[in-house]
Amino acid sequence: MRKTLSIILLLAAVTTLSAQSKWSYRLGFGGEMKSGNVNTTIFNNNGAIERNDSTLAFDANYAIVYGMKDKVVFDKSLTANMKFDLWQYDRWSPFVSLTYYNNKFKGYEYKLSFLAGVKYRLFWNEKCDYSLSAAYVYDYVYYFKYNADGLIPESERLKPQVNRFSLRFKARQSITDYVTIKHITFYQPSITDFADDYIVSSITSLSTKLTTHMSLDLNFNYEYHSLVPKGVQKQDIITSATLSLKF
Repeated sequence: MRKTLSIILLLAAVTTLSAQSKWSYRLGFGGEMKSGNVNTTIFNNNGAIERNDSTLAFDANYAIVYGMKDKVVFDKSLTANMKFDLWQYDRWSPFVSLTYYNNKFKGYEYKLSFLAGVKYRLFWNEKCDYSLSAAYVYDYVYYFKYNADGLIPESERLKPQVNRFSLRFKARQSITDYVTIKHITFYQPSITDFADDYIVSSITSLSTKLTTHMSLDLNFNYEYHSLVPKGVQKQDIITSATLSLKF
């Protein structure tokens, strides 16, 4: 939990240092229904700090998932991400991002991902924005050396470092002044073993504005890893509902 507290304090510090109108903030609380490596309903919390600027945009966010029953933790994860976009409203826009993630239920203690690429906007106006992006991804995963069967032999452990190519489709469409649909799909194959080692993930969100600063977000997440540690399932499906405050 010390890592979780450090992330929250860091984001809070950045918030207090930025009082400009270009900055916005989000804090959300809700629940998730999961199937895959964890099959249950659990609590989630997320937050973000964003700077929307035509020259340089910045986004720092975190997401916490926690579940306990009969004093036993059955799911716990932390995701923290920072992203920089240059000329985000132009046709072409380069970007970089860094992501930290931990979840022992997926077989690793932590995962670090560095991503650098370029976005191409297909079509946009006041109510929609559609884009494609291509990027290079460097993944480093610290895998757990033990599973339900005990110590995993060295020969059966997955490579901790993987270079990937990333393709992303992103869409945002406003249905009314109060309802917006967003969708993101990633395809990330290994550069050296693209046929057997790849990741497919997607997030579809329906956001309903309740008040000036409050919204209800319904999300459907799908994630598939073709290569996973022994004892870990390849597929995870998450449905979540989050009440978000935005300023």
